[in-house]
Amino acid sequence: MLRRAGIRIYWCTACNLPLLASTCGICGGRGRLVRTTPPSDARPAVGVEYRQLWRLIEKETGIKNLYPKRKVVLLNKVPYPDAADEVVIDGYVIGHRFYDLRMHRWRFKPLYAGVSEIIRRREGYYALVKLETITRNYEIHRDKIAESSLPPRGERWRYVALATPTGFEGIGLVTRSGRIRVLKSWRARRYEWGSKDPSWAEVVEANEARLAILEQEAIRFINEVYERYQLPPIVSFSGGKDSLVTYHLVKKALGRVPVIFNDTGLELPETLSYVKAFSGREGVELIEANAGSAFWSSVEVMGPPARDYRWCCKVAKLLPLARALKERFADGAISFVGQRRLESASRAVSPKVYRNRWIPHVLVAAPINDWSSLDVWLYIFRERLIPNPLYYLGFDRLGCWLCPAMEMGEVEVVREVHPNLWSKWSRFLHRYAEERGMPREWLQLGLWRWLKPPGDICRLVRDKSSIVRSAERGIEIEVELSHQSAAVKVFKPVHSLTLSRLANTLCTLAEVTYDGEAVTMESVRVVVTRFKEGVIVKFEERGSEGRSLPVEELLRATLRAAYCIKCGSCELWCPKEAVKVSVEGPSTNFKACVHCGLCNEVCPVADYGLRALLFRFPRDLLGI
Repeated sequence: MLRRAGIRIYWCTACNLPLLASTCGICGGRGRLVRTTPPSDARPAVGVEYRQLWRLIEKETGIKNLYPKRKVVLLNKVPYPDAADEVVIDGYVIGHRFYDLRMHRWRFKPLYAGVSEIIRRREGYYALVKLETITRNYEIHRDKIAESSLPPRGERWRYVALATPTGFEGIGLVTRSGRIRVLKSWRARRYEWGSKDPSWAEVVEANEARLAILEQEAIRFINEVYERYQLPPIVSFSGGKDSLVTYHLVKKALGRVPVIFNDTGLELPETLSYVKAFSGREGVELIEANAGSAFWSSVEVMGPPARDYRWCCKVAKLLPLARALKERFADGAISFVGQRRLESASRAVSPKVYRNRWIPHVLVAAPINDWSSLDVWLYIFRERLIPNPLYYLGFDRLGCWLCPAMEMGEVEVVREVHPNLWSKWSRFLHRYAEERGMPREWLQLGLWRWLKPPGDICRLVRDKSSIVRSAERGIEIEVELSHQSAAVKVFKPVHSLTLSRLANTLCTLAEVTYDGEAVTMESVRVVVTRFKEGVIVKFEERGSEGRSLPVEELLRATLRAAYCIKCGSCELWCPKEAVKVSVEGPSTNFKACVHCGLCNEVCPVADYGLRALLFRFPRDLLGI
């Protein structure tokens, strides 16, 4: 098996194109390593993204045709507070294209080869400084500037290319006092632009050997998995480029197989049309899972989803898929997916074959797990596959159009292409923030995307209460512990939290009795009292020394009873079919229930409601 510890991109200087391996398939020459930021999951700049890039460079630098306008341009994601890419032309990083959260627009910062070209041409904004070296955060005084062309006072946000006579270069900004603060510096290198402007077809030709090996390995993997497990094969088809390539490889290995698509209710119209057209064009069975309006009804209870509070994936994605797969493949199936390890930290450690705990009867296999984005795109070009048109409208990745994993720069693309859709979500966020008195920055910086925003985002926040308040999501409960008892204060429950309703969820933990005044669960007596904004559920342990209440299990059962969103997860996974979900919420057949508690474990409300609670209260204070 061909494996890589990390992705490396080379550049053939003779043919002036990127290589997936060190040797060019056209001229046979050896490419030089491109100095991109790991993990170097670069992609082609195509369509709207390509055209906007050249306009952005000219707008930010004030220079027309600053760099060679090539057909082949790579964009490589780099860490920033928001969306950002290294821009690679002729095998050199010329700068960063990034979304400025404060200015609410895309910007371009020249770097390395990009700075050298500005200095060489003496155009745009630059400064030649009389210093031996320049280092980050150093402020260059006016008397140390030998030659310059600096931005006017009202445009201090514009970047200034820097150079010293001793071979250092850098990038800086003009301060209020007129000095130049160095943002980054480096030893200057020699750069020579290429003489050729190849097409993407030529890039495919130069990488044919590599693409053939990738294809052979993937097909071998697909066949091995199928032969080992002997389950019906399907392809999880999202409408994105990775699932497109995965389907094509599975078809080469096993022939045409069914594809399953999940309409989360948050798919863009282009994706819905594309999936229908694809299945028709391929002549394959399209199995459709559909979440309907599950997200929009659940968000009123759960509050906005977040990267560390992804209840939406369970409700609108995994649960409809699990239901459709269980109905269609009761004895199990192999689902081939377009998962790639370079997409995220969690996927980087995910095995190529595994089972998802939310869809346990289906085996998941990822034949392109080790591919890079550039591998995928070149394979699409090679096989002349038809990708989703959204990629040419400025979208880098596809999926739910309001996903909290999106950067605000990606939000701008949704807003431009489908303003009506984004307006619907924007209205909800504004109403949600207004009802809870959330600071403006919670919306402006997109803090709704986290319960606990990361450090680089927190540094941009002026009103620090935004950070603290971000963890306050839909479900609101308080827990008070004392000797042998626990009181759970439930605010604004969705359902009338009666003892009868509690008995329906508590019985999943142990046998219960209900005498009209209280529920008794083994040695625990449960009493409900009401207050203006909700109810207090008190659990009292009797007949034992010390406190050994199963607080986490009791909290899950209480959350499920109070805030059920009727997603049906409990009903789907109950091993005894003892749970049913109606408009009134969950009900349990006491005689059939075996008290395994699985329904509370798989409940998104219980799982994520408890998770949000733990952000506000330490685990030890909750007795968990």
